[in-house]
Amino acid sequence: MLLALLTLVGQWYGRCYGCLEEERIGLLEIQSMIDPYGVSLRDWVDGSNCCEWDGIECDNTTRRVIQLYLGGARDQSLGDWVLNASLFQPFRELQSLDLGGSGLVGCLENEG
Repeated sequence: MLLALLTLVGQWYGRCYGCLEEERIGLLEIQSMIDPYGVSLRDWVDGSNCCEWDGIECDNTTRRVIQLYLGGARDQSLGDWVLNASLFQPFRELQSLDLGGSGLVGCLENEG
């Protein structure tokens, strides 16, 4: 019975707080780079459940971010963007990343 209670509390905690704190911080750092004025990612607000933010998908069990869709989210008035790949280090279970239309420079598209 104690195990069942701990499981329920764990599931409730994960649903209330969404993704892990390190991932929430990472997402807010990414937001500051691609949408500093909060235009396209306006629901990315610290303290809210980041698993419910636009463009984010989390694993239902681990609550880790598994998908980031940021296509077209970057403010084009900021000019070209040189990607700092270290921004994505917190996302250990990331399976899909879309940065299309973000003004990213210095990368070649894989056409194979």
